[in-house]
Amino acid sequence: MTRDASLTEFGVGGDDEEQADGTTDSETGGGEATAGSGTVDDRDAPDPVRPTSRWSAEPRPCAGCGTRIQRAWTDDGRLLCADCKEW
Repeated sequence: MTRDASLTEFGVGGDDEEQADGTTDSETGGGEATAGSGTVDDRDAPDPVRPTSRWSAEPRPCAGCGTRIQRAWTDDGRLLCADCKEW
């Protein structure tokens, strides 16, 4: 069995790593942006979480075929039965 690898073997990184001039990111104010810094681009933000299905005690019509269902699957904002959902 081989020995466990150290995290330092997997690449460069870390908050205290020295730069070429001998300073660290914490000394120069560099590094990754934080949530409150305002430097994170909106394009880097993750997509909002969307549900993949819904269940209701009262059956609702499928948006594709009209069959009354309790469990509906979402597809481009429409609630569909399992038969109409494109898998």
